Amino acid sequence: MEFENIRSEEDGLQLLQTIKDHYPAFLAEQIPDGWQNSDYLLFFHPTAEQQFEERRRINENMSRLFKSKKEKEQEPNLSDFKQDLTNLDENKEPLTLLGLCLWDIFSDNHAVKDAQNREFEFGSFRSCARLIARVIGNASSDEDDFFNMDYLDFYMGTIWIKNRGDLQPFYEFIFRILKKENCEWIYSFPRLGIVDLTNKIQPAHEDYDPAKAMEKELKSIEISKMKEELDRSYESEYEEARYRKPSSLVMAYYNVFGVWPTGHPLNG
Repeated sequence: MEFENIRSEEDGLQLLQTIKDHYPAFLAEQIPDGWQNSDYLLFFHPTAEQQFEERRRINENMSRLFKSKKEKEQEPNLSDFKQDLTNLDENKEPLTLLGLCLWDIFSDNHAVKDAQNREFEFGSFRSCARLIARVIGNASSDEDDFFNMDYLDFYMGTIWIKNRGDLQPFYEFIFRILKKENCEWIYSFPRLGIVDLTNKIQPAHEDYDPAKAMEKELKSIEISKMKEELDRSYESEYEEARYRKPSSLVMAYYNVFGVWPTGHPLNG
């Protein structure tokens, strides 16, 4: 990435701040009866049924991973869960939800560019979460409204809560601001990779060991096969995505911009 094609960190913070400045008006439309009386409350205070279903899915995934009854988690009971509203914060929670949605768009390997094709560079997943925390945490100029947040509050976005409700209105809100600011969103299709550390340079003084050399070569071959398998899986998933229902994030972009995002299988 050429340096002249990168917007500064301050530019990125200003863009996030612009989105946040428009948020109160959007939120007032979404929750006319208040946060506590909205369905969005469930993102932070899921029902017993939602918690039960989430635990069940985790147990199923763990069972498939270990493929052993010995390692299988004990099946949950609905009676083990209850909705907890004791820590409800009607000021912090709506802003936290905005921050999580911002991470989904500005991070996760996606990119946001301005009208001159210059990218707003937010760095790593952690770095992006840190910048979002800076903007979201400072709720207003009033000291009492300052929320003590850090990158952990937004790291990995909505991955843990996205199935608890409909986030599409929030994504569409963010995309409307990006469109107004003449910005473009570049989608990155999910892809797993693997790093080969077996071929690291050995010290010049190290004695040659045929057995170790053979072991390292076999490991390198195994890693190459894993890489090929991951590549085939990626290509298969990419092709199948052309025929699946798009995620709420991608659908939100389409509803605002009228086209599928660059980088998505449906665009092309």
